Amino acid sequence: MGLRASHPSAWRRSERGFLTLIGLLVVIVIIGILFALYFGGTGPKSAGPAGATTTPGRAVEQARDVVCRNNLAQIRAAIQTYVATSGAYPPSLESLEVGIPLNCPVGGEPYVYDPATGQVHCVHPGHGRY
Repeated sequence: MGLRASHPSAWRRSERGFLTLIGLLVVIVIIGILFALYFGGTGPKSAGPAGATTTPGRAVEQARDVVCRNNLAQIRAAIQTYVATSGAYPPSLESLEVGIPLNCPVGGEPYVYDPATGQVHCVHPGHGRY
């Protein structure tokens, strides 16, 4: 009891400094793990739509793929509406005035439209099935 009774402030100061150092090290380790998971792509993976695995870096690319598919679906619906009202395919995609970009959001390539058949598709690699 002699040590604690004679120097209580010295004992508290050293304990507080030790706990602060441990807390700081824990925070640094957690930030390092999160950084490695996000930018390294070695972290937890989830199954994608076709059974493929997804890392956080790949999620943005998959989101752009979904936007491309949705754009094409809207363009195709606009073509069907045009055909239903006018009886013919539109001469170009610009004549549809759909209000969405007519370029692939991933690569920026313009969508390819065939006015003879009314077919529209994306030429970006990997988007051929859209």
